[in-house]
Amino acid sequence: MQSSKSFGDLFPVLNGEQAFDLYEQVKKALPAATFPDTSRQCASLLDVTDEVDVFVFDAFGVLNVGEVPIPRAVERIQDLRALGKQVFVLTNAASFNRDETFQKFVKLGFEFSHNELITSRRAAELDLAEFGPEHTWGVASTDSFQVTDLQAKCEVLADDAEIYENVSAFLFLSVQSWTENRQQLLEASLKDNPRPVVIANPDIVAPRGETFSTEPGYFGHRLMSLYGTDVHFHGKPFASVFELVEQKIDLSEVDRNRICMVGDTLHTDVLGGAARGWRTALVTDHGLFKGLEPEKYISKSGIRPDWMVGSI
Repeated sequence: MQSSKSFGDLFPVLNGEQAFDLYEQVKKALPAATFPDTSRQCASLLDVTDEVDVFVFDAFGVLNVGEVPIPRAVERIQDLRALGKQVFVLTNAASFNRDETFQKFVKLGFEFSHNELITSRRAAELDLAEFGPEHTWGVASTDSFQVTDLQAKCEVLADDAEIYENVSAFLFLSVQSWTENRQQLLEASLKDNPRPVVIANPDIVAPRGETFSTEPGYFGHRLMSLYGTDVHFHGKPFASVFELVEQKIDLSEVDRNRICMVGDTLHTDVLGGAARGWRTALVTDHGLFKGLEPEKYISKSGIRPDWMVGSI
């Protein structure tokens, strides 16, 4: 198993312990939050409905694993709706555009509206507009990405070094088609000519069976660590995506402490929710902590959820 101390390796294959250690290394770059002294173990989210008006769900490890919904997840969303609860999905997956994201959940059997789906990609797209129209973005993306998918001038980053030199900023949507050669081209270009990098998926790793793959956030932290690059992260645990959720909630009628972020990671879902003053629930049976002892990592990180559930 290849480790990656201080993000020194390209595309390491990590286990759960190593993935956790990487998140711990970058904790100073993450939002600050306060946490409860203890976590309550619950059979399901139905145990906390008296204390929560709005449930915000991570996707992978909470609602689905790959292309398969987690057992009873679809029914649990229906249960919460029947109780009058608002439900949203807040995902760091930035590979898909708005319609593709919607269709993904339709195929999984969930009945979420477009309004209930909030992505880190959307937050990143809004940030691109703030940079101004003069920028041309070099985009790390999937093979299916089209430059017309973004309302900004952009070029796809592949193996042409000239493109890296000619763009004025960089955007990571996905590392599905990213390679060691492309990362080396990017780093060489940034070393000679520093420019901003926007990361639309701040996840450092993602579960892939028994191991964890490196995700866009890994390369963002690598660039910061090795080159001091100006990196802008969008997605959990960073504020911009939580602000998008709150824009869809009437905060004059719903207190933040009656919103619950439901996720499978400490450093993204739990930390991000707590930093907004939301309650948090950690799902332990399907995602990052599958097969691990969550309490060990909660104690080590100091990031503690309000509630813990095996499945929602």
